[in-house]
Amino acid sequence: MDAPTATSVRRYETDPTPAIETLPFPPWWLTATDIGRAWLEVAAWHAVRHVLPDGGRGDGRPVLVIPGFMTSDITCNALRAHLRTRGFHTHRWTLGINQGFTDAILDGLLERLDEVHTRHGRPVAIVGWSLGGLMARWLAQVRPDAVERIVCLGSPWRPEAEINRVSRAFRAAERHWGFSADTDEIIDLIRRPVPVRSVALYSPWDGLLHGDGCRQDEAELCENVVIPGGSHCGLTHNPAAMVAVADRLEVPLDAWRPFSWVRALSDGVVGRRGRRGAGRPGPVPVGDAVAA
Repeated sequence: MDAPTATSVRRYETDPTPAIETLPFPPWWLTATDIGRAWLEVAAWHAVRHVLPDGGRGDGRPVLVIPGFMTSDITCNALRAHLRTRGFHTHRWTLGINQGFTDAILDGLLERLDEVHTRHGRPVAIVGWSLGGLMARWLAQVRPDAVERIVCLGSPWRPEAEINRVSRAFRAAERHWGFSADTDEIIDLIRRPVPVRSVALYSPWDGLLHGDGCRQDEAELCENVVIPGGSHCGLTHNPAAMVAVADRLEVPLDAWRPFSWVRALSDGVVGRRGRRGAGRPGPVPVGDAVAA
């Protein structure tokens, strides 16, 4: 089943922009199995997490992690835990369920970013899953001095990806909670080139949206990383995604290098075994946002 070719991205029924051809929906079998495959990714994470790279080059740098639509911090616990073993100081978003572009969410997210930025006295890296990645793009536009880089997981920022398997749920959330009057401008900002280093992780096997809707155009500050076999719902537990996120956060901005699966895996695993032996937990920065 393909998505309709007419799109109304901002206000859906009243958007005056010309109709565009939307990306097709994922095949029905990918959609039907997405949650099941996500549970397999959770199981895989628990099976391999003690042999994944740890003790990396995070150096206590702050990372704010934003959950996806209708999820909360708990869905990103594993991702934050892995980043802590890599030496990062992770922060929850602390705003409860991500209901979308409500005034309360938007104001709270700006306050949270400013709080983490002030606390550390340095720009903050942001990792966002799905809708959380769109919010990361928005934060990078409105607070570029406070954002070091962003990493988006399965975030459909392109207009041709707006109509997808969760569009009806998103419109229902808008009707129920009421989105900000500034949502039009926010969507416009999300679609503009991001002024900081930006990495998009996505899976061609995503069951909720077309992976190409997450892909960034080729540009100096943009990079795309394909997560093999990943579902949408399981991206925050997918072991390959874990490795890729940590690797892209560790690379110095002034010595950026393209992503390589071979390097991301071999550098960490070999280094880990040389440091303390596989299976042992890595360091957790003091004051990590497990309790913040």
